[in-house]
Amino acid sequence: MQSPFISRVKIKNYRNFEMVDVKLKEKQVVVGENNVGKTNFLRAIQLILDPQLSDQDRYLEETDFYNAIVSPMENGEIVEIVIEIEHIKHNKNLLCQLSDATISVNPDTIRLTYRYFPRFKEDGSVEGYDYKIFKGDNEDNEFTHTDRKYLNLKVIKPVRDVEAEIKSGRKSPLVSLLKGYSIDKTALETIATSMKVQNDQILALGELQDLERRINERFKKFIDVSPDAINLGTNEVNASRILYALKLLLGGRSTGDTSLGLTNILYITLILLSIEDRTIPAFLNQELYSKLQAYDKKNILANAYVPDSLGNRVLKVVLTSSVEKDLYEFMDINNPIDEGTTILAIEEPEAHLHPAIQRTIYKDVFSRSTTSVLMTTHSTHIAAITPLQSVLHLYREGKGKTKACSSASLVFTPEEYNDLARYIDAKRGEIYFGQGVLLVEGITEEYLIPKFAELMGQPLDYKGIIVCNINSTNFKPYIKLLRALEIPFAVVTDGDYYEIVDGKRKYHIPTSSSAGYGYLGLEIIENAIVDLGMMKPNTIPKDIDKRDQLFRESGFFIGRYTSEVDIMDECHGDIQSSEDICKVFNELTSGGDTQKENFKKNLEASEYWKCLSQIESPHSRIGKGRFAQRLALYCKEEHIPEYIREAIEFICKKVDV
Repeated sequence: MQSPFISRVKIKNYRNFEMVDVKLKEKQVVVGENNVGKTNFLRAIQLILDPQLSDQDRYLEETDFYNAIVSPMENGEIVEIVIEIEHIKHNKNLLCQLSDATISVNPDTIRLTYRYFPRFKEDGSVEGYDYKIFKGDNEDNEFTHTDRKYLNLKVIKPVRDVEAEIKSGRKSPLVSLLKGYSIDKTALETIATSMKVQNDQILALGELQDLERRINERFKKFIDVSPDAINLGTNEVNASRILYALKLLLGGRSTGDTSLGLTNILYITLILLSIEDRTIPAFLNQELYSKLQAYDKKNILANAYVPDSLGNRVLKVVLTSSVEKDLYEFMDINNPIDEGTTILAIEEPEAHLHPAIQRTIYKDVFSRSTTSVLMTTHSTHIAAITPLQSVLHLYREGKGKTKACSSASLVFTPEEYNDLARYIDAKRGEIYFGQGVLLVEGITEEYLIPKFAELMGQPLDYKGIIVCNINSTNFKPYIKLLRALEIPFAVVTDGDYYEIVDGKRKYHIPTSSSAGYGYLGLEIIENAIVDLGMMKPNTIPKDIDKRDQLFRESGFFIGRYTSEVDIMDECHGDIQSSEDICKVFNELTSGGDTQKENFKKNLEASEYWKCLSQIESPHSRIGKGRFAQRLALYCKEEHIPEYIREAIEFICKKVDV
């Protein structure tokens, strides 16, 4: 069953957030540069839900107010944090405890609000500050520590002593898991007695008896009076504490002797297990199974559990949705548990984990776990497997101000979703981490644009600008995602000039019998812009040059032909630049002198399409990508087509704002 999750967060005047209002999903990944406020975002939620915070911890300091407010506490400013939680109706405990926080039944939603507000003196000056956390829209309806028993937040910090936390007694996730079982106390007492007897056998060893005698003799030399005899004894074995003595071993070694990466995986595994909804028990002992059978009129238990070698029952690994639903309702009525829901927040979970393991463990969290998770990360490997509608992007807008944009409300067609998800997975999610993004059509632009930017004195890496080669002209889903996350972007694509000859499109073949012409790239961009609602059709000029200029002003830069041909055309008349292109061809081609000479003649005669055909020819064995990669070593500013130059200037200006 799906767990309750935070579906909306509003933050006003808290730390680097002046005003934020974002939608969230069940599995939410928060990305953004260092010190942009990812931890502050989680801290805001903690003020409401974290049971580890004391009442005193929920009071704020002046430094906790939004950075740009001058003397906030003197002027009586208010901090307010609102969270909304959905999917609660199947959790009877949570529903009963927090029904008075309900603001909607479709979808089922509750609201909790933290408000930090001033107390005023009679003269209107601020006397001090108080906070209140309330349910729904009634400020007198307090959200208390008891409520947090049924709805709370568990935060895993990025820097943590995993071994200490696993061993920390009552707070250990291992102990929490053990408490979930109904272990027979009589059996534990029998085991404890047996362990005590076994332990005491060590006292019969002659060496220990001799040590005991020597201690007594030496001790009596310091004390004149005759004291009671001193005896060696073994530790008491308490039945109620016997389970606390258990420890986890990895490969036969304690967690302290194991790699940090494996220990972190173990810790997160325990946490995920410990906060799972336990309405459906994974294990039923014989006694409980027999008791529940008396209420089972539909044979639900037999369909869901299999016997083990001791006659107990173990939950099947896979349940159909109908069996799971029936079992959940049956257990909720006949074997209720007094537990609520824990939402898990993990800060920078990539710590100490190999990239491949990052992908594996968090793919499981996203795909197979029902637990609601909030996660902050700098890992492209985790971002790459994040569901497209589960990204929250934090970014700076001016000094000290952070804005938040979510992809939760985005709607994609199945084709768009699949294409975009495959691309982001293959490219390791780099699109989320750019200060700006240049979307390009092919491999040539991917290799050459970063070099062109360097030649222009605008190094993209320094500015945090990512060049994303989508290997197609289907820019629309990428634009949709970047706009939702408010990541600055520009698009660079081929013009693909064509003429109409005998009623058909002939690409790149100018003829005197042309009945019309056009630019395919311009048409593709126009369709995308209109479909995305960025412009209305009646606002787009019919004239090609005016249309092209309008699109450039909006961040869409279209060439005339292909980028390779446009680069060659840019060099026309510049002998050195043309020679550089010939040099690259000559270094890479598998052909002989005749082929090299033909390439030079075609370039000098402006037969660029023939040059491109030679680059792509199986006889030369070069290809566009290899040619562009090598040209990056020799290219100069003279090689930069004007539309690419303008695209670089556009995205750099966007990022520099």
